[in-house]
Amino acid sequence: MRLSEVAGLGGAAVRRDGEFQNLGFLSDKQDGMLLFLESPRFARAVGRNGGVRAILTTPELAETIPARLALAVCEQPRLAFAAIHNALEETGFYWEEFATVIDPQAQVHPTAWIAPKNVRVARNSIVGPHATILERSVIGESVNVGAGAVLGGVGFQTVRTNQAWVEMRHAGGLTVCDGVHILPGAVIATGLFRDSTELSSEARVGSQAFISHGVRLGERAFVGHGAVVNGNVAIGKEAWVGPGAVIANNLEIGDHAFVSLGAVVIRNVPAGVHISGNFAKSHRGLLRSLAQSAG
Repeated sequence: MRLSEVAGLGGAAVRRDGEFQNLGFLSDKQDGMLLFLESPRFARAVGRNGGVRAILTTPELAETIPARLALAVCEQPRLAFAAIHNALEETGFYWEEFATVIDPQAQVHPTAWIAPKNVRVARNSIVGPHATILERSVIGESVNVGAGAVLGGVGFQTVRTNQAWVEMRHAGGLTVCDGVHILPGAVIATGLFRDSTELSSEARVGSQAFISHGVRLGERAFVGHGAVVNGNVAIGKEAWVGPGAVIANNLEIGDHAFVSLGAVVIRNVPAGVHISGNFAKSHRGLLRSLAQSAG
């Protein structure tokens, strides 16, 4: 798609036309992205992200954009970006629709609700009482969806301005791989753009946990009861996120890492590292600090 085909949807004027294949944020790592820029602090990062193909920005920042990128300008690029995204979400730009398919060997409780389109449920999966599976959810084999769980929900992606608040629609998918167990009351969002939230094989999600858009949960990883995993977090295989823990967006939790219960994580966690506390740090370091303060 060319920038000139959509710029008018957000009230932007094209200065250099060009093609893009997806929308995204500056922190994303997808190819062919259209994104917005409102602050000069992030201008250099635009050139360092090889996936960027087109930019919405202000007239004042236009000269900072590399000449190889397509460019459109307006006074409120963030708001224009949201308007373009929401318009494209209605056109099939992100997703090709299909009629829902439920394998005959899957067990769906009579009180569960599954959207009539854009859902697949594979064989030997179990969907419990009052569970909800919304559009753009693909459920693998032998998946257990607990009572009252919501698959294909949304996370916050609100564009706030002085004039209006605009909710960006979730246009991506949710992939739940074979053998995943999702306990009662958990809520899992779809991806925001073309990307999918993904729960890898044999992962576990606890009761009342929330997993936001674009999260990637590794094989045999655990997310405990009531934990909150914010958008675009990558959790490695066999990692453990304890009950009530909160992980900030765009972080990486390494393979076999251990996040203690109630921890508030605001930095990447290397593979095999055990962290605790609010804000979370090395578990042993936290224990030393507590011992020193008690003494």
